[in-house]
Amino acid sequence: MSIRNGFGSLRQLARGLAFALGFLLLTANARAGEWRALVIGIDAYQNVSRLNGAVNDARDIAGTLKAAGVRDLTTLYDEAATRKGILDAWQALVARSDSEDVLVLSYAGHGAQEEEWIKGSEKDGFDEVFLLAGFDTSAPGNAERLRDDDVAAMLHAAGERNVLVLADSCHSGTMTRSVDPRIKKLGTRLVGLPPLENDVLRQQSKHPILADVGKAQPGEEQLPNVIYVGATIDGQVIPELIIAGEPRGALSWSFARGVEGRADLNRDGGISMEELTLFLQETVRVATEGRQTPSLRIGGGSRSAVLPRVNDDILSQTSSGLSISASTATATPLLNILSEQHQGRLKIVEQESADLFWDVENGDVLTKFGDVVLRKNAANADSFADVVTKWMFLADLYALSRDRQPIEGTLQPAVGHIPEGSAFKVGLKSDQSGFMTVFALEADGTLRLLAPDKTSDPLGNDTSLNANVPYVLNLRAALPFGADHIVMVRGKDPMPQLVGVLSALDGQQPGTKLAAKLVELIGKSGDAIGVTGVYTEPAG
Repeated sequence: MSIRNGFGSLRQLARGLAFALGFLLLTANARAGEWRALVIGIDAYQNVSRLNGAVNDARDIAGTLKAAGVRDLTTLYDEAATRKGILDAWQALVARSDSEDVLVLSYAGHGAQEEEWIKGSEKDGFDEVFLLAGFDTSAPGNAERLRDDDVAAMLHAAGERNVLVLADSCHSGTMTRSVDPRIKKLGTRLVGLPPLENDVLRQQSKHPILADVGKAQPGEEQLPNVIYVGATIDGQVIPELIIAGEPRGALSWSFARGVEGRADLNRDGGISMEELTLFLQETVRVATEGRQTPSLRIGGGSRSAVLPRVNDDILSQTSSGLSISASTATATPLLNILSEQHQGRLKIVEQESADLFWDVENGDVLTKFGDVVLRKNAANADSFADVVTKWMFLADLYALSRDRQPIEGTLQPAVGHIPEGSAFKVGLKSDQSGFMTVFALEADGTLRLLAPDKTSDPLGNDTSLNANVPYVLNLRAALPFGADHIVMVRGKDPMPQLVGVLSALDGQQPGTKLAAKLVELIGKSGDAIGVTGVYTEPAG
């Protein structure tokens, strides 16, 4: 890894989907209003590919809202999530609410695109669509969908009420990185649609909740009372993941954990729009190893929004352990030894959807996302053990970061694996000034101290960090290939002890005991932690 440090600006995150759904924030002057929610989750699609985690997402969201004090809560799961059922439920929700109430619309399920109904109305020529349980490409099932204009009309029907919308689905795009075929995928929340013939939806009379709005189909800029949180920026496909032992979408899981209190970054008892934005961006990015970046759109009247927090966990704390598996049963004794070394925090599983899968024959280690995290260098037990130690270290850092301020990480280029010899940039941005140290965990577990730079700054003086100014690392892909992770630790005061330990470990692979002590030291030294993954591959 060739390194040249510097300060500068990385490109801004891509603009969100033209139609992104998200969760409703409560404005300060609406605290006296009632919360009312419609939560939708669909796994059991009858005519397109089933999902595994959308209903889990919906139940998680519903449970979190209930714990936050929401009494008016309507849930529609699987076959109950029909077009008529959703529109009827929203109409009733609006009818029994008043102007100070806060309305929540949450959807987890398949998204798609279809050719725009009104030529020239969409920049890309496509309308975004939510597919409902009974959707089919042929009549009459093709009416079982919600178009973006339908949802816009639903939001307009809410009048001046504050509305929070959450959509854990996607409408277009490609994977940020290809999925290795050795890994079994849970699926993605995207369905490609052919042109719809005999479209029943075009022939139906409008539902009253849509007809009342008339011809108004404005963009998000004309909805100042609405906040949208979408699962991804345009151009990314959303994978379903195993989180806390169950299939889920990263956005819904992260939102629920944030409302439980983790997004209350300044610990003042409320979650601001800025706090939620930063929390979701970093939590989703970390949970998906950079495969997914959520989008957020806030109406002009909702910028002072504050979401009350829940003061306890709806789910048990996510374990910082890992599951492992191997391609051959002959590796089982080694896996058992590793499990004992890590005091039972390693769970041995048989299927290839483990957090770490060891392809013994090819010397590769892969993640459940289908990424090769060490390529051709895991040919023996010791090298695999080093990878496991590294990922346990990362798991502990992620767990520690949940109780610290997040640090935003960006990668340029952001799509695909970085080929051997190619340059790339990692940007790390803190919302507060302070002092920092930066180190890399290479694919084989080797630790490299990046800042302070021993060559350009032998005394370690250049460790100050300016708020909202990205610290940019200019790097180049090199051996070992797989997953490198760049870690920034920020402290209010200089951290000479941490820097000294990292300097002593530079170029080494910390064992299990040293890694545990390093995590403990980071916890004592830093008040913010950021981790950014970079995936590299051989040229050609």
